[in-house]
Amino acid sequence: MHEGAIIHSLLEIAKDIRIKEDLKEITEVKIVVGKFHQIVEEVMITNFSFMKAEYEGFENAVLYMTEKNVSVKCEDCNHEFTIDEPILMCPNCDSFNTELISGKELYIETIEGMKD
Repeated sequence: MHEGAIIHSLLEIAKDIRIKEDLKEITEVKIVVGKFHQIVEEVMITNFSFMKAEYEGFENAVLYMTEKNVSVKCEDCNHEFTIDEPILMCPNCDSFNTELISGKELYIETIEGMKD
């Protein structure tokens, strides 16, 4: 379960931002996760809800997650396509000479908070 480690890192980053920006509390954290990571949103939210109790100023914080599709580009015919299975074969020309162009993202989009 790598979701717990991701949430721990996310909370540490948000804690540092809360301190740096002199925020009383963090109210919302939005993240973007590519489907290639195979992260389960419900597990992320559950971990966030449980783990945030260890951090001052996170009592009312909510986690929102946006999932990005896995997009691939064929280097032979330039066809771009999305996939649901980890098969990187071009449906246009059957080439495996492909490049992953999205779906591996994992980043914090925004962190919102309140000052005194």
